[in-house]
Amino acid sequence: MSKPETKTENQTQTEVPTGQDNLFADTNISMKSGRLVKDAELVSDDRFVKIRIASNKQYEHNGEIKNLTNYFNILISSNLTKAFDIAKDLKKGDWAYFKGEDSAKSFDTADGYKQTAVTTFAYHVTKKKAKTEEVQSRAEQDTPQVV
Repeated sequence: MSKPETKTENQTQTEVPTGQDNLFADTNISMKSGRLVKDAELVSDDRFVKIRIASNKQYEHNGEIKNLTNYFNILISSNLTKAFDIAKDLKKGDWAYFKGEDSAKSFDTADGYKQTAVTTFAYHVTKKKAKTEEVQSRAEQDTPQVV
């Protein structure tokens, strides 16, 4: 029989997930939302939907509110039928939410600098309804039906 491990002040013990908990233990998960800067585009023989979104961030600097816009690249595989069907119909200006995994690739620019491009491979896509659609949907629910 072995002795149980004891922890000293400077040591930390990490628990290794087992079974079902281990399924996504090392997966990176990324969630992004924003408006499409152009219509969704089918690429690679219509096997992927390529999307670019813009997300705004507000912050205060010296008492003044400033805006910062971040741009994100997103790919959705046709193997993910539900997400793919939603994504391929997205248009410029649509607001959407994406959940997936980030992947980074490094490359050299023409000027000799090294750059990194990050792409989110999304497996969950949600399109937010336009305000007019939301109002119309609520109005239809509130309207009593005559039988």
